[in-house]
Amino acid sequence: MVLLCLSPSRQVATGHKAGGESIPMLLKIPRFFDPWGGYQMIGFGDIILPGLLIVFSHRFDKLTKKGISNGYFLWLIFGYTFGLSVTYLVFYLMNGHGQPALLYLVPCTLGLTVVLGGLRGEIRDLWNYGETPSKVVPGGET
Repeated sequence: MVLLCLSPSRQVATGHKAGGESIPMLLKIPRFFDPWGGYQMIGFGDIILPGLLIVFSHRFDKLTKKGISNGYFLWLIFGYTFGLSVTYLVFYLMNGHGQPALLYLVPCTLGLTVVLGGLRGEIRDLWNYGETPSKVVPGGET
């Protein structure tokens, strides 16, 4: 009898002991040029969480009427691509011992947003996006 021990993160990602039904919580990407076949995994959280930030930046660009070159959307697409490339590079360099992808994706997306917003002086606008400013009357009534 062979017992298969899965790490807790792999158990959660693969839906191990999910009560009969398994929900796909990751994408399995085949390894190219690997004589044994194998695959690499990326969880949906590594796609969805940075994706929400990228969609937010796209909406912000549309609201503020920014073009593709002076907006945030294209820069975050490049940042996400770079972060994912770094993730797979580290996976390769560590001989297949995976690291959390968000460890590299967050600095390359959220960090890039903060740096660009700081350079452009738009941090307050990014933070308060979607909120309508309250009108304060000098008498203290709104």
